[in-house]
Amino acid sequence: MRDIFKSILNHLEKGQAVVRVAVMKSTGSTPRGAGAVMAVFSDGTIIGTIGGGLVEEASIRAGVRAFETGEGEIRAFDLTGQDAASLGMVCGGEMTVLIDFIDPGAEQVAFVTEILRRYEVGRKSLLTTMLDETGGVIRRGVWSFGDEQPSHWPEFGLSQDMRAPVARPHDGGTLFMEPIAATETIHFIGAGHVAKATARLAATLGFRVRVIDDRREFANTARFSEAHEVRVVADLGHCLPAVLDRDDYLVIMTRGHLHDRDVLEQALKTDAGYVGMIGSRKKKAAVYESLLGSGFTQDDLNRVHCPIGLAIGAETPEEIAVSIMAELIKVRAMPSEALPGANLL
Repeated sequence: MRDIFKSILNHLEKGQAVVRVAVMKSTGSTPRGAGAVMAVFSDGTIIGTIGGGLVEEASIRAGVRAFETGEGEIRAFDLTGQDAASLGMVCGGEMTVLIDFIDPGAEQVAFVTEILRRYEVGRKSLLTTMLDETGGVIRRGVWSFGDEQPSHWPEFGLSQDMRAPVARPHDGGTLFMEPIAATETIHFIGAGHVAKATARLAATLGFRVRVIDDRREFANTARFSEAHEVRVVADLGHCLPAVLDRDDYLVIMTRGHLHDRDVLEQALKTDAGYVGMIGSRKKKAAVYESLLGSGFTQDDLNRVHCPIGLAIGAETPEEIAVSIMAELIKVRAMPSEALPGANLL
């Protein structure tokens, strides 16, 4: 989503309006789920996708119309009935889509700039859009979990672990809240060939990339140009940040069993959302036996994905990268605990 906002900002700074199309709600089988976003420009070109097909085509047409009217709207698609027949789609679900017209004023430039700043620092934030009964924007805002909530936004007790957007009735209209700037960070501990291939793919898939190793010839920005941070440490036994949470994923692939064991010991003391270690079953058994002897429990070890990645018969570093990232995409897609009334319109 960050690249979409970068493109939006680029057009706004040139004095060009943009339409942001966001899936507010989806149920059943649909091309994309709630949270999917794309931007539509005045010539009908787009960046991003809400799933392709005729729903996306209809949304693009609605976006182009918004340039003529200067107004947004909320559109509902029923892919089980009449809409499905008219669009030639048999998905069997329902989608609600926001067509959000953004004018190129200074206020909107500052607003999108602030969103991108939060991406850069990795702050967990909510993009909040107050809509009237027709889908027109009354007010936009962005605030971070942990900050004092602006007084003009109602209190809903939202969880900072929320992954999907929430749309709720408010004052005759709708309050649409989208989690942003909570990009998951993959910490690669070990900067070898597999880490290089996996980090490149991870960045393409929208993850923040952080690389840690004790070898400067491996851990450097020339090899990891896509990384947000490359860090060389003196001791892998003390290399992890003091605080890690659900948005931190640890991929352990150092140059030796002992180093992997030491890093895994640190990892199990954190709240990282994913802990994976590369290696054979023999290596896994040896490392686990050592950690059990150091006071860790089987429940602790059950957190670890080892062998790392999905079993697809991967052999080369590039194939192993696909295996690992497939598993991490699966973890990222896991929903948070359901919120009362979440995704209601």
